Amino acid sequence: MKVIDDEKHELHPMSLMAVVLSIASLALVTATLFLNKNEPTFHIFLAIDTFICLIFWCQLLFDLSRSSSKSAYLKQHWPDFIASIPAIEPLRFMRILQVLRVFRLLRSSKQIYFQMINNRRETTLASIFLLLTVLITIGATSILFVEGQVENANIHTAGDALWWVFVTISTVGYGDYYPVTTLGRIIAIGIIICGVGLFGMVAGLISSVISDPQHEKAQQEKEHRKEWREMLANQQVLLARLERLEAKLDQQSQTENKNQQRQKSPTKQS
Repeated sequence: MKVIDDEKHELHPMSLMAVVLSIASLALVTATLFLNKNEPTFHIFLAIDTFICLIFWCQLLFDLSRSSSKSAYLKQHWPDFIASIPAIEPLRFMRILQVLRVFRLLRSSKQIYFQMINNRRETTLASIFLLLTVLITIGATSILFVEGQVENANIHTAGDALWWVFVTISTVGYGDYYPVTTLGRIIAIGIIICGVGLFGMVAGLISSVISDPQHEKAQQEKEHRKEWREMLANQQVLLARLERLEAKLDQQSQTENKNQQRQKSPTKQS
């Protein structure tokens, strides 16, 4: 497993995904403050927020396992762990710290581009989690809004909507819940198409891992070569500083010798 730098890991694809989901989670929690707890939309937002919290914990534990200094990582990110506890929505506002921390590091778009290019598999995995969360949120909310008030519909509760959207994304199609309105069927078509594309990304990621077992080793060798180049560059800088320091000491020694000779010359003349 590749060890990541404790400062630069904030710009890795999984961390950037967590920032986007943090903003989404804050929006969901803010929306629940204005909803009645008996409304189906409230339960959908609560379930989606819990799902996002599980993604947060996966991302935090993943970065912790790759961190070069785990104690430093925990010291810096303990608010993120607390903010990711499910079913306690007010704690989610602590994730503003992570959002601000990442925005502070985003000095230019080139940093994000290089991180995504150098971590393509992680970028794909982050995109899968992000798209899955978006599909669940939009699909469950929209289908409940469209079908919830129709008399002959069979999707009336938040649980029905969430079960339907998961089954539709996976393209399993049990048939126990289905839309009956035209708009609901249009939403289902969009969810199915996106679900097929999402699982295509999953299949591509798995096949790339299986077909290229030497990828991780090549990446590690590349990182080692980069570290060696940085060490050689630092050694050259140190050698240059030592040479300058040695030249300066020689100059000071020559100056002191000249001063001593000048002091001795009047003494010999007297």
